[in-house]
Amino acid sequence: MGRRLERRLLLSLGLAASLAACGGAPRATERPPAGLASSGPAAGSPAAAAPISIKPELVGATRAIAVRAVDDTAGRPIGQALVGLATRYLGTPYRAFSLDKGPAERLRLDLTGFDCLLFVEQLLALVNSRAVNTQTEAVDRFVDHVRRLRYDEGRVDYCHRHHYFSRWAEAAERAGYLVNLTPYLPGAATRTIKLNWMSTHPDSYAPMRNPANRNCITALEQGLSTRQSYLPLAQLPAALPSLRDGDLFALVTRQKGLDVTHVGLVKVEGDRVAAIHAAPGRGVMLSEDLARYAAGVPDVIGVTVLRPMPNPDGKPGS
Repeated sequence: MGRRLERRLLLSLGLAASLAACGGAPRATERPPAGLASSGPAAGSPAAAAPISIKPELVGATRAIAVRAVDDTAGRPIGQALVGLATRYLGTPYRAFSLDKGPAERLRLDLTGFDCLLFVEQLLALVNSRAVNTQTEAVDRFVDHVRRLRYDEGRVDYCHRHHYFSRWAEAAERAGYLVNLTPYLPGAATRTIKLNWMSTHPDSYAPMRNPANRNCITALEQGLSTRQSYLPLAQLPAALPSLRDGDLFALVTRQKGLDVTHVGLVKVEGDRVAAIHAAPGRGVMLSEDLARYAAGVPDVIGVTVLRPMPNPDGKPGS
C-alpha cells in the first residue's frame, strides 16, 4: 500500500469508538478504546438495567466458519495459527459497533465482519478452542472463550463489558491468555492516565442512551486510571526484532481520556514486521510496515505489545 493512500486511511479511522473505537475512539476502541486498571465496576456502582440475553448469538455463517478455523489450525503453534487465520480473513468487512445492536446486551459472535478489537478477540478465542473432540465442543469453547475475554468475570452485561483495551488486556493477562511484553522491550516508557472517554462522550454510544447504562459507566469511570507501559514511536524500530507472529499490538494515543485507539496482530515476514488489522473503510487488511503504519496514525505516541499464550481452559496457568 502506498504511503499516501495509507495515510488517508489512517485519517479516516476516527477517534475512539469500540475500543472506545478502532480508528481512534472508544470500545471506548471501536467497540469505542480499551483499557482499565480495575477489573470491573466499583463496588456499589449501579448495574445496567437493560435486559440481558445469556444465550449466545452466532451471526450468519459464524458457526461453520469457527468449525473450519479450528480444524484448519489444529496442531499449529498459537502465533502461527493466529496469523494463518488473520490472513484468511483479509478483505472481510469492517463492522462498527456491532455489539450494540438492539436493547439487550447479548453474547454476540460474528466472524463475518469485525471492528479492530473483535477481530483480535475472536481469533484469540478460536486458537484456544482447538483441543476438542467434536465440532459442537469446538463451538462451545469458542463461545466460552469470547465470553471470558469480553466481559469482566464473564458476566454478560454492558457495564461488565471491557470497553477499554487496557482493561481487556489486563483481564486477559490475569486469565492466562496473554503476557504483556512491553515493559521488557528496550526503551519502554510508562504513564498514568485517566480513563473517562465514554462518560465524557456518552452520545457516541447507543447503549448510553439507557440511563442505567449511562449511570453505571459514569460511576465506573469516577477516578478510574491505569498505569500503561508503551514503546514510544522512536523506540519501536529497535524492538521489532523481538516480535513474533501473532503478537498483539495496540496503538497508544495522546487523546484525553483514552489509552488505545487501534489494535491488531503482528505478522513477521523475514526481517519485516507487518500488521494485520480491521480498519474502518477497508476491512481486514495488511499494512506491510508496522512502524511506518503506527507513525502515520494521528495522535499515536507509541505501541503496546502483548504475546498470546495457549489457554484452552480459559484459566490462569492452564
